[in-house]
Amino acid sequence: MFWKLTALSASSPVESVLDKENFTLEELLDEEEIIQECKALNSRLINFLRDRAQVEQLLRYIIEEPSEDAESKRAFKFPFIACEIFTCEIDVILKTLVEEEELMNLLFSFLEPNRPHSALLAGYFSKVVVCLMVRKTVPLMKYVQAHQDVFRQLVDLIGITSIMEVLVRLVGADDHVYPNFIDVMQWLADSNLLEMIVDKLSPSFLGLLGTMHMYVFTIAGVPCIGCAYGLWNCGQFLVNISKDWYIN
Repeated sequence: MFWKLTALSASSPVESVLDKENFTLEELLDEEEIIQECKALNSRLINFLRDRAQVEQLLRYIIEEPSEDAESKRAFKFPFIACEIFTCEIDVILKTLVEEEELMNLLFSFLEPNRPHSALLAGYFSKVVVCLMVRKTVPLMKYVQAHQDVFRQLVDLIGITSIMEVLVRLVGADDHVYPNFIDVMQWLADSNLLEMIVDKLSPSFLGLLGTMHMYVFTIAGVPCIGCAYGLWNCGQFLVNISKDWYIN
C-alpha cells in the first residue's frame, strides 16, 4: 500500500493530463510544472509538443495579440509558457519549426507592418529567434537569406529594443555562431542593410545608436558587418553617423 501511494504521489500533474483520452494544449500550458517537465525531457510531453499543430499554436500565442476580452491566461500566461517551451531548446520541437517554411513564415509574420507590435510579444518573438540563431543557425540563416524583407522589417521596428537586439545579433555574430561565416558576412556586406538603417535616422532614433553600439560589442565582441573583408566596423559606423547628426 505504501508503494502504491508513493507511486501515485510521484505522478506529475502534466502526466495526469497526458493520461487523459482527450486533452488540449491549453490544459498542458496551464500546468505549473510543464517547463520543468520539458527540461526533464519528458518523452510523452515532447512527442505531443513536437507535432506541427501544437508548434503552430505555440507560435500563435507568441505573435498574435489576444482579443480585448481574452482571459488573463490567454493574454499573459500562455504566451509566456509558449516562449519558454521554445527556449528550452528541445531539438525536435525546434526542428519542426525550422523545417516547415509555413511555420517560419508564421513566426516572422510578427514583423509585418499591418499588425500590432507590443513590447511583450516582441520580447517573446525575439527570444525564439535568438534561440533559433544559436541552435538552428544554418536553417535560420537560409530562411533569412531567402526572405530579404526580414531585414527591412527588423529595421522598421528598430525602435523596439528586443527587435533591435535580434538585428544586432544577426549582423554581429562571429564564426562561432555561423558555420559558413565568410559567406554570411559577404552576403551581409552585399546587402543594403546599412542604407536601410541610415534611412531610419531621425532625432528620435539618435538615442538608439549608442544602445546598438553597446549591443554590438556586448553580444558579438568583434567588428560585425563585412568584417572578414575589412569593409567597415559596425561600431565605428554607428559612432560616425552619431557625429553627423550632432554636426547637422
